[in-house]
Amino acid sequence: MAHIQANGLQLAYEIFPGRAPQRSVPLILVRGLGSQMVQWPQAFIDSFRQAGMDVVIFDNRDIGQSEKLDAAGVPDLSALAAGLRAGSSFPVPYGLDDMADDVVGLMDGLGIEKANLFGMSLGGMVAQHLAFSHRTRFEHIVCVMSASGNRDMPIPRATDVAPPDVEDIEAVTAHLVGNYKENMSPAYPTPEAEMRRVAALCAPRYYPAGIVRQIAATMSDGSRVERLKQVDMPFFVVHGLEDALIPHICGEEIAALVPNAEYLPVPGMGHDIGRGIEAVLQPEICRFFGLPNS
Repeated sequence: MAHIQANGLQLAYEIFPGRAPQRSVPLILVRGLGSQMVQWPQAFIDSFRQAGMDVVIFDNRDIGQSEKLDAAGVPDLSALAAGLRAGSSFPVPYGLDDMADDVVGLMDGLGIEKANLFGMSLGGMVAQHLAFSHRTRFEHIVCVMSASGNRDMPIPRATDVAPPDVEDIEAVTAHLVGNYKENMSPAYPTPEAEMRRVAALCAPRYYPAGIVRQIAATMSDGSRVERLKQVDMPFFVVHGLEDALIPHICGEEIAALVPNAEYLPVPGMGHDIGRGIEAVLQPEICRFFGLPNS
């Protein structure tokens, strides 16, 4: 793990080199709300390395080992929601467009001119912004288990931001394991021992204030429906049919909105990258990238 200056922030990142002569631009993986790069399963990363891609992972701003925006304060989500319902604006510390600019800043810092991108959940929303605003920097975008911000669609199920005591590492670990279990893919379950191992890595870096600021960014972004209709690049939507956090109808809508988008519904997949899911996703994504899978 290293740090790099990107879009004015210090972002923690790691690069996993491809295991064959590289036939493609690097693949950047973008995680979801409050989650950390250590949560990417190594088998998932390695499946793309086997296809010859360098894989770049990083902690989003305000999360994990990346820079925290303490000076921005903690937004009042109830007030923000009330303001949005009333049709009024409400200042937030940053938006999803800023988080998209972080990805481009990371690429600039690493000397990556073009990349492929896989964004899950909130990372899928960031991926949408990259398709809107940075189309020339990406060859392909994969938007996974995400939503368009359309208020006529189901609202993502609420999850607790903070455990009872954030200073109690054991309590944080148990809280994170509980969240993993709620979102786990029934057909691709992660063993509890592995959940606990990853949760123990994440717990000392768990940062509720950053999660609240990321929630505010998603809330303030509004609907992306009209912008999605203007996307003009290879765009692939993946959604689990057992996703209890963001229902799969949300992925179906994104695929219907983006011109010429591909859509892959995945039976047995929930709101996570479960053990063995790479056997389903990697071949389809490599095909979409125009690469043979390995």
